[in-house]
Amino acid sequence: MSLFLQTLILRDILSSEQEHRQEGVGVGMTVWPTGVQEEKKRMRSRLATYMSLGRHILVSTLLAVIVTAAAGAQGAPAVSSTEARKAIEVGYAEWAEARAALDMNTIERILAPDFYFQNPDRKYTRQEFIDSMPELKMTRFDSSVLTVEPRGNDWSVLIFEKVEVETKDKDGKTSKGYRVLVARDGWRKLDDNHWTLLSSEPLGQQRWTETPPIADW
Repeated sequence: MSLFLQTLILRDILSSEQEHRQEGVGVGMTVWPTGVQEEKKRMRSRLATYMSLGRHILVSTLLAVIVTAAAGAQGAPAVSSTEARKAIEVGYAEWAEARAALDMNTIERILAPDFYFQNPDRKYTRQEFIDSMPELKMTRFDSSVLTVEPRGNDWSVLIFEKVEVETKDKDGKTSKGYRVLVARDGWRKLDDNHWTLLSSEPLGQQRWTETPPIADW
């Protein structure tokens, strides 16, 4: 039994005893033996009630802890770093195809509901990030996973990306651009067949108007 519950029981017993003594003094007479027995019965009944309440509280608390632990286990499936890397690499391959084709169904599925894109100047919401995609046509999007580290129930990933884009000026003339960047992304496993992208933050990038001096471009 908890200290708090024991205190409640003791306080109630002492209060009952004090009331009983005050009643005896008030009438100026001694409590009869039958009255003492009745008082003892009431005290035992009250004690049994508190003991039963204590057991119910203990059982309810244990059940709550078990349910919470089970929910946490279901919400964060155990996965090794090797398994995480393989799954995240598959996720980037899907993302690259969807990004180049503007496959919005796949893009919506991969991005977490609270996804954000962090640029040095400002933070973009999920919808702002999606709305900006048609403005930049990508003809190539290659990503190489560098590091995969656990962050609580999620995964922090460093990636190296090679990107080729096409832009049009106000006269409709098309020009090609080349970019490389290193970014830190966040990933989370939802179930065996679904990983979601939580965030993306470019750490460094460089742009060219002609083929960059990068190996295997």
